[in-house]
This record gives sequence, structure tokens and C-alpha cells, in this order.
Amino acid sequence: MNYDVFISFKNSDENGRPTQDSVIAGELFKELDEKNIHAFYSNTRLFEFGEAAYKEAIESALDQARVLIVIATDAEYLKSRWVAYERESFHDDILSGRKKNAVIVPYMQNVVGTDVPRSLRGYETFQIGATDVATVVAFVENYLAKSAAKNAAIPSSGEKSLVTGKTVSSYDPAANKEFKRLKIQAKNTRAADMPAIEYVINKLNKTDLRILDAGCAYGYVTHDRFSKLDSAKVLAVDVSDKCLEYAREHNHDDNIFYEKINLEDENFDDELEALMDKHGIQKFDVIFSSLVIHHLKNPNKFLRRARRYLSSDGYIIIRGSDDGSILCCNDDGLIGKVVGMHLSVDGISDRLNGRKIYSQLISSGYKNVKMMSYIKDLSGLNLDERYDVFLERFAYRRNYLKNALDADPYNMEKRNELDAMDYALDKLENKFGDDNFWYCETDFVGIAQKK
Repeated sequence: MNYDVFISFKNSDENGRPTQDSVIAGELFKELDEKNIHAFYSNTRLFEFGEAAYKEAIESALDQARVLIVIATDAEYLKSRWVAYERESFHDDILSGRKKNAVIVPYMQNVVGTDVPRSLRGYETFQIGATDVATVVAFVENYLAKSAAKNAAIPSSGEKSLVTGKTVSSYDPAANKEFKRLKIQAKNTRAADMPAIEYVINKLNKTDLRILDAGCAYGYVTHDRFSKLDSAKVLAVDVSDKCLEYAREHNHDDNIFYEKINLEDENFDDELEALMDKHGIQKFDVIFSSLVIHHLKNPNKFLRRARRYLSSDGYIIIRGSDDGSILCCNDDGLIGKVVGMHLSVDGISDRLNGRKIYSQLISSGYKNVKMMSYIKDLSGLNLDERYDVFLERFAYRRNYLKNALDADPYNMEKRNELDAMDYALDKLENKFGDDNFWYCETDFVGIAQKK
């Protein structure tokens, strides 16, 4: 069995009688079990097989658990050999980074001041008597749910981007404020997409287009760019259920079909072919993907796969961005600090993707590669529009540092980095409201055909 929770308590007093702590531990175990939360509740019968067997069982359960509940009705019980060992081992694993998204939950009575071990200070403490067992279990249940969500958003260790060399992008379109930012981004990048789309449509010179939008998120871009192509059929795909649910409800159209697919899944070909059969599509005339491939572990692999489903005269359109294209004046060095802190963490996307699109297309089996660029800057924008640019291009970058801290919550270096990022972003936001501040950045769009 794998354990979510480890219950630490002193089982018997100096006279060998069960402690009140053991009674409370039993109540906790029963309540957790009813919630289908697997908890390790130490079995002293293991001592019959020797101390080595007992220690081995404890260490295995401590390694697995994400929550350690420490029960104590007496400060002296916290000093007992096994309770102290369990607590300090778990705490050390959190501090060292070996244990991600883990927490200690003290459930105590008559333990105050310096009697509270340093390893328990700073955690939210529940008082026995004032807080019932059900409340503690509800806290644990909520914590485990949030922890599971964070783990889902953060790539597994060892999974590296072939482009950045860092852990693959932890970007989550359903993360904090991304819903609003992606809507702003869809509006601000229209001028970059439309010349490429219009160029391709004119070259194809047909009305019944078949279009794949790879990585559609909430469907803002899909609907805006393609819904007016009445005779076209658009298959828009994404990996996020939350995004697709919103797209189907709010950005639907008779010619747009939103479906779930992971662009890097090993079964990508089978899943895409099944969706094409479902919607009566043999080949795509246009494959469109905006600000997506820089999140992928292996962009070239996706481009090669997508190429198979492009018609002989079809086109692929890829839009990317590049932090190296940023120019600014009177920023007091803030942009360099924000971008530098962003680029320093694991889980980032390829922020230098724009310059690589041409070679990525060539090396993935495409020809007639044409690059278009669109410069967006602050000149002529009103105050609201300037703040929109800040939200689109900078505010989201803190999410990556927040992900890193959530995965290692007691790493003071990561906490300091997030604090520094928040400070720099506050100052930079003020700059975007200053008429004397100027900023520009380039969007890069690659257009190509299959060889």
C-alpha cells in the first residue's frame, strides 16, 4: 500500500499503558480511512520481528507520505525516540527538497512556547480539545487535493526540454490569471497572425479549408481567426479539459470542433487520426499553432508528426516570441531583472523560440519557409492598453517561480527569488503607466509547406 499520511504518536506511557495520544491516533486513522486517505498507523506488533523491521516499515511509510500528523498531549511525548525520529526525518526531507509538496500537521495539547520543537514551529497547529478530529482530517484532505493539482502542473523530475536543457515547461493555461491574460494576448497578437493567415488563404485559393489549431486553450484565437471562414472546418485541440470546456461554451461556432489531445503523447498519431475520421477530415490545408511549440519538450518531433497530416499543397503557420527581441527605454533595469529571474528557474518554456522557428521548420521536413514579424510597442497606446501589454508579457512570469516554491516550500532561496520577482513586477507595472517609459517586442511567424 502507498501512504498519503503518516500518523506520529507515542503509543504507550512509562507504565506500558496506551496513551491518550494513541486513542486520538486511532480516531484519526478511522476518519482518514473513511475518506479513502491511506494513512500509516504504526503497528507495534512489528517489534516482534525486531527493531530493524519496525524501522524499515517506518522509513518506507515516511518516504511515501506527503502529510505527517504529529499528535502530542504532553511535551515529553515529543521527545520520545520514535516520535522525534519520525518528525525530524520528515522535516529534514522537506528542507532538503527530497520531499515535494509536503507538510507537517501538529495536533497538540499542553505544548506551548519553547516546548514546541523548532521543526514544528511555523506550521498551522490544531489544538486537541478545541479542534475535533474531523476538522483535522478535512484540512488534510484539502491539502492533499491541492498538492495533487500542483504535482499535475509540474513536470516530473528528469523530464528535460531538448531545447532549454531545463525541466520541461510547467505552463498551465488554467493557472492563476491566465484566463484573463490569454484573452488579452489573443487581441494583442491578432495583427501578427492575420497577415500570415491571409497570405496562406490567398495562396491556397479554395473555400472548403480544413484547419488544425494545435493548442487552442480557451479558443479565443481560434474563434477570432477562423470563425468567419464559413466553408472551412476547424479542428481545435488542447490538453486542458478546463480550457476546452470554456471554449465549447463561449467560443463555439458551427465550423469549429474542440477536442482533447496531448501534442507530445506517444499515441498522438492514433488520437489525431481518430479525431480526423470523426469529423470527416482526410488532410489539413492549414496547420496553425500560436505560442505553443516553445512549451514542448521536443518541438521538432511535433512538427514532423504534424507534417504527415498536411495536404500536399498545404501550409503550416507557427507563431512564437523571443525575449531577445525586447527593446525599452527608462525601465531602470527592471525588465532585465524580471526576464533574468524568469529564465533562471526550471519549468520554463523556450523564451528564445522566435529566432529558432525558421531552422525548426527546415529541419523538420518543410520547404518554402517564409518568416513574418510584427513589432508591438507602447507608442500611441492609452493607459489601459499599456497595462494590458504588461499583463500579457510580464505578469505571468511569476507563476514559474511560484511553481518552483510550491514544489519546495521551505527553500529560502526560492522564496527570496519569488519575493524579488514580486517587487520587480510591482515597480515595472508602475513603469508601464509612465508616459516616459517605452517598450517594444517582436512576434515571429513562420509559414512553410511540406517537402
